[in-house]
Amino acid sequence: MILVAALALPLVIPADELRRAATQAITGTTGQKVRMSGDPALRLLPYPRLSLGKAEFPLPQGQSLDAESVDAQLELWPLLFGKVEVSDVILNRPTLILTGRDAMPAIALSPLLGDKNLPELRVLRGTIALRDEDGLTRELVSNITGSLDRILDGKGMAVALDFDWREKTVSTKMLMEDTPAFMAGRPTVTRASISARATRGTFRGETALLRDSLSADGNLSLQTDSLREIMAWLGIEAPTSGGFGAFSLSGHLKTERSQVGLTNAVLDLDSNRSEGALLVKFGGERPLIQGTLAADSLDLTPYGRMRFTDAGGREWDRRTIDLTALEQFDLDLRLSAAAATAESTRITTLAASAVLSGGRLALALGQARVWGGRVRASAVLAPRPAAVAPDRSGVVVRIEAECANVALEPALDDIAGFRRLEGTGDITLSLEGAGRSIQDIAQSVSGAFALSGTDGALVGFDVAQVLHRIERRPLSGGGDPRGGRTAFATLDGKITLADGKADIETMTLEGKRVRLSLAGTAAVGARDLDLKGSAALVSASQNAADQPPLDLPFVVQGPWDSPLVIADPQSLLQRSGAAQPLIEAVRSRAGAAAVRDIIESLSRPPGAVPAANTPAN
Repeated sequence: MILVAALALPLVIPADELRRAATQAITGTTGQKVRMSGDPALRLLPYPRLSLGKAEFPLPQGQSLDAESVDAQLELWPLLFGKVEVSDVILNRPTLILTGRDAMPAIALSPLLGDKNLPELRVLRGTIALRDEDGLTRELVSNITGSLDRILDGKGMAVALDFDWREKTVSTKMLMEDTPAFMAGRPTVTRASISARATRGTFRGETALLRDSLSADGNLSLQTDSLREIMAWLGIEAPTSGGFGAFSLSGHLKTERSQVGLTNAVLDLDSNRSEGALLVKFGGERPLIQGTLAADSLDLTPYGRMRFTDAGGREWDRRTIDLTALEQFDLDLRLSAAAATAESTRITTLAASAVLSGGRLALALGQARVWGGRVRASAVLAPRPAAVAPDRSGVVVRIEAECANVALEPALDDIAGFRRLEGTGDITLSLEGAGRSIQDIAQSVSGAFALSGTDGALVGFDVAQVLHRIERRPLSGGGDPRGGRTAFATLDGKITLADGKADIETMTLEGKRVRLSLAGTAAVGARDLDLKGSAALVSASQNAADQPPLDLPFVVQGPWDSPLVIADPQSLLQRSGAAQPLIEAVRSRAGAAAVRDIIESLSRPPGAVPAANTPAN
């Protein structure tokens, strides 16, 4: 019987009727007009179906949608009476080609979703590609396999879609209970999910299709084992080398026209939990993200300490700064926390904000207790102008900070990698610069820096010990001054900067045993010092009653983390009466040059390289 039907049906049902029924079913279930090539072939095994040739769906604006072949699965019982009714439409290897950066396919949804009697739709191994202005085609999404089934007596709809994007398989599902109500703009119960490896998102609530937007109201949740991997998958570079691991976000989602809001939001990132609200607005030149988040405590250790130097801490970072990603969206985010930690640094009463507009990022630390004191700071960063940097690399930066009653050693270490000062004090700075890297910015920086401290120490130099040695034996030069520490009661400094050169206007240190003063310049980019100063014992030594109180000029040269300190030779000779006859004898026989050599050799610290052999910086 089946064999007879298989032979007889193609004769009973005309080819034109088969083509008409297939075309009508495909047009209805896809929502698009279609052009078919080739004659349809009726096949009964393993199930009744029409096998058609290539299908083309005309789209505007140079876009195209076609399928290598189409199968239309038929209802068996009507077919036995010569009537063609299509239950499923299967598009084999369909390809959608978009043109232009912001092109979207002009696919009509009303015919596709509004009629409960339309056939089900299947897609096998589809592709979406983008064709640029030069005619080159780039594949965006591949291996698309999906289905659209009508449920609840045709009133609802279930959609399942799997596809490959950026070498990952993404699975999506959606169930809508009342499709006609959705199309009419009335809320209908909707459930949706999306997953890709260890990442999953779900929505449960109500949706409706308004005239010019999609309305949604329900609960949203997102989870991933590694936010860093997701950001890399989306083509976004994480701002720090550490952190951005386990991530989850949940809250009540509500969309209204061109904005998406998330209230009662709970965000977990790297075991840090914060709560608040987020709002994303569309329709402007760029999307705007607004939010307010609050946390009881934050652990910032996974993201590393804020450093401007390389891994060794001896040179400024030379990596190129790229802020072009900041031109893709605007941001207005407020963050507060009762406490935060970053390695050994603890911050309390943290209140910060980030405002991004047109690629210009303004960061502000409104109030915080850090380094044992109070800190307020702000930073403004923007890509360099196109006239200066056509590739938009680098940054223009301005930083202002006020640090009151802070521990100087950790504060200066975090700010500039300088670890030579202990004590408590105040720091104020106002700096601005521009360049491709931190190194370039350091070479162009201008502004002002002020420092004051109390009850601390200059680490790495025991000035009092050196002065006592010189007081006893002036021609010894005091030996190598490096090592030990010099305690102070007060410290005051004022520095102005211009084009990467720091002018130390005043720098004084006073303690119970010594008094120091410094002046000169420092090359910020090269991190080199060229200073002159004087060191004095506060009281004269009892072993040198016939000498005036020691007040020794000196110079400081070299890298600022390990500079060379050289005492003034003329002052040493003046304190050594025994050396005067020798100097006069040498001057009379060998000349002034030989005297200068003797003076330099007497004043040079042990192990120091003669100036003539020292390479220029």
